[in-house]
Amino acid sequence: MNGKKQFDSSFLTEYQDDLNNVFKMYIEDINPLIVEFESSKNIFPAEVLNEIRAMYGHLARASMSNNESDVSKNIQKLKSHSKRALLDCLKYKGIIYHDEYTDFMHRYREVDLTLISRGEFLKNAVSLYNTAVDLWQEAKIAETSDITEEELYDKYQLAYSTYSELHDLLQETEKEATYFKHKAVKKEIISKWGFIVGVVGLLVGIVGIIVGILGPIQ
Repeated sequence: MNGKKQFDSSFLTEYQDDLNNVFKMYIEDINPLIVEFESSKNIFPAEVLNEIRAMYGHLARASMSNNESDVSKNIQKLKSHSKRALLDCLKYKGIIYHDEYTDFMHRYREVDLTLISRGEFLKNAVSLYNTAVDLWQEAKIAETSDITEEELYDKYQLAYSTYSELHDLLQETEKEATYFKHKAVKKEIISKWGFIVGVVGLLVGIVGIIVGILGPIQ
């Protein structure tokens, strides 16, 4: 390292509230979402990493700035990148929750889901899914329109919250759905064995008839 750069972190006190909010957002929102995404997909979301790198870069630049104006600009950019990082996290998690719903419905496609909670589960799950999809599409379309970063975040936050509610519902219902699936499989096995026994009995009966007919002839 050439050691030419000069850093001064004394500005931190003046921007304490802004920095506390950024750090709070990272610890309470961004990092937990990253961990959850990594545990689901086994990869680190690249877009979020780029935003975090930009956040740290502006924090460092603020400490290198020679005037108040540059410090303020870098703090504002730090806040902006932190919000974008959170937005990217919401997008990633929304995709995971969307896939979770389609996977759930596929795994229990042979189960009569109307049996769960007297039909309330299926009605609520489908309603939440459709609402989340509509809100998500609305947010994606808004990205190409003249909308502020804050407004765009609010739209994705609303869509994500709906997907999150759907996720909680699926998690709560997983055990009961598994029970009905096992019950359906058991019923199917019993039905197949009943069919086989019936066929065997029919064949035995036919053989008995044939033997009974052929016996007197001989």
